[in-house]
Amino acid sequence: MKKLIIIFAAIIMMASFSVQATPTIPPNTASANATAKILAALTITKNADLSFGTMTIPTAATTVIVAPDGTRTSTGNITLLAQAPLTTASSYAVTGDAGATYTITLPVSTTILNGSQQMTVNTFTSSKTNNGSTIGTGGTDSFSVGATLNLNNAQASGTYTGSFNVTVNYN
Repeated sequence: MKKLIIIFAAIIMMASFSVQATPTIPPNTASANATAKILAALTITKNADLSFGTMTIPTAATTVIVAPDGTRTSTGNITLLAQAPLTTASSYAVTGDAGATYTITLPVSTTILNGSQQMTVNTFTSSKTNNGSTIGTGGTDSFSVGATLNLNNAQASGTYTGSFNVTVNYN
C-alpha cells in the first residue's frame, strides 16, 4: 500500500510539472468619444399677414389665389381690384442654429368671417421647396405663404377676417 501511495504521489507531481501556465493575453481596448449638440431655440416671427386684397362680389362660385410671391389670380367671375387693402402673402422670419434644417407645417384650411358670413381659405403653399429650409450662417432664414380663398356665388360684401398658424420645427 505504501508503494501505491508513493506511485500516486509521483503521478500527481509529474502532472503538476507537465501543466504549463497559460500566458496572460492583454485585453483589446478601443476608446470612443461621447458628444452632444444643443441647438439654439428655433423661433418664428410673422412679418406680414395674408391678404387676398379687394374684389367685387362674384357672379359665380370662384377662387382667388395668392401665391407665396404675393401675386394674385382668380378662377371665376370676379374682378380683382387694386384698392386697399392690397394683396400680400404672409411672410415670416426664422431664427435658430446656423446650418440646421427645419420644416414648415402649414394649416389644411381656416375659415374667415364677416359676422355670420364665412369663406374657407385652403391650399396653403410656402415659398420654400419641400416646405423646409436651412438656417443661414447668420442664424436666420425667411419664407412666405400663400393660399386659396373660396368664394360663393354672390358672396356678401364686407371685410372677412380670421387667423391660421404656421409652425416650424428642426428636422
